[in-house]
Amino acid sequence: MVRFGVGVCAQLGPVVEELGPSAVLLVADANVRELHPPPLDAPVVPIPPGERWKSLESWRGLLDRFVEHGLDRDALVVAYGGGVVCDLAGFAAASYLRGVRWIAVPTTLLAQVDAAHGGKTGVDHPAAKNLVGAFHPPVEVLVDPGFLSTLPERELSSGLAEVVKHGVIGAPSLLERVGVEEPGGFVEQAARVKLSIVARDPKEQGERRLLNLGHTLGHAVEHASGFALHHGEAVAVGLRAACRIAERHCGFEQRALVEQALDRCGLPATAAVEQDAVLQALGHDKKRAAGRLRWVLPRALGDVHVFDDVPDSLVDEAVADACGEAAG
Repeated sequence: MVRFGVGVCAQLGPVVEELGPSAVLLVADANVRELHPPPLDAPVVPIPPGERWKSLESWRGLLDRFVEHGLDRDALVVAYGGGVVCDLAGFAAASYLRGVRWIAVPTTLLAQVDAAHGGKTGVDHPAAKNLVGAFHPPVEVLVDPGFLSTLPERELSSGLAEVVKHGVIGAPSLLERVGVEEPGGFVEQAARVKLSIVARDPKEQGERRLLNLGHTLGHAVEHASGFALHHGEAVAVGLRAACRIAERHCGFEQRALVEQALDRCGLPATAAVEQDAVLQALGHDKKRAAGRLRWVLPRALGDVHVFDDVPDSLVDEAVADACGEAAG
C-alpha cells in the first residue's frame, strides 16, 4: 500500500503497530534522522549519506546489525531516507532469512517518485551500478512531501529528472509543471506513472523496462563519474542522449520540449567523464540481451518502446555528446 500526503509520516507508528512485527529495526539516513526525527520508538542503524554507501560492504554490515538485534522472520525493517537507504535496507530485508517485511519512508524527491516504489532493491558493484539486487516490494510506502522542505536544492533538482522521465513515459503534462510549480504538488502524479506500470509487470518481464528510459547511458555516466554526479543528474544526461538517439532512430519530434524541461530544472546536458569509462560501464549494463544493449526510446510523448537495434554509430555519438566531446 502507498500513502501520499503532507504529514503522512506521522502514521508510521500506527502502521507498524497494525503489522504486529516481532521486532522493528529502523535504517535511517544519518542527516535526515537529525532534521526529521523518526516518529517511531525503535533501534536505529544510521547510514551516512551518499551513493558510495550503497555497497556490498554496507549490505554485509547491515545484515550483521540484523543478526545482532536478533531479527526473526516476523521482524520488520523500516527504511527512512532517500534512494540509497531504500535500496540498501530493502535488499538487506530481501536477503535476510530469505526475506523479511520492510516499510519505505522515502525522504527525497527522487525516492518519493521512483526509488521507493516497485520493489527493486540492491547495491552497486565495482563493475556497475545496481549490479546486485532482488525484487522485494515493501509492504507499505509512506510518501510525505513535507520532507522536501529541507531538501538541498541539488537533491531537489536531481529528483526532478525522474519526474521528467515519468512525464515522457506516461504523463506529458508533468513536462509543463517541472521547474514551474513546487515539487510537492506533483509527487503523486509522477509516482503513479511508475506504480501503474509496476502493477502490470512487477518483475520487469516487459512493460516495466520502459522505466529504464535515460538509465542505460545514465547509469554508465554515473558510474564513470565515481558517483560524483547525483543519480538524477546522470539520468538527465542519459535522458537527453536517449531523446537525441530517438530523434534519428525512430522519428521522435519532441526532443526540444524534454530538454527545455530539464533545463528549467537546472539539470546538466553533459558530464565531465571519460568516454572509455562510460563505454566500459555500458559493457556491464544489466539490461543487455543477446550481447546487445537495449535502449528505451520515445517515439512520441507517452509512446515509449524498447529497441535492441540502435546502430553502434548512434551509441558512439551519444557517448561523445554525454562526455561533452561533441556538439549537440
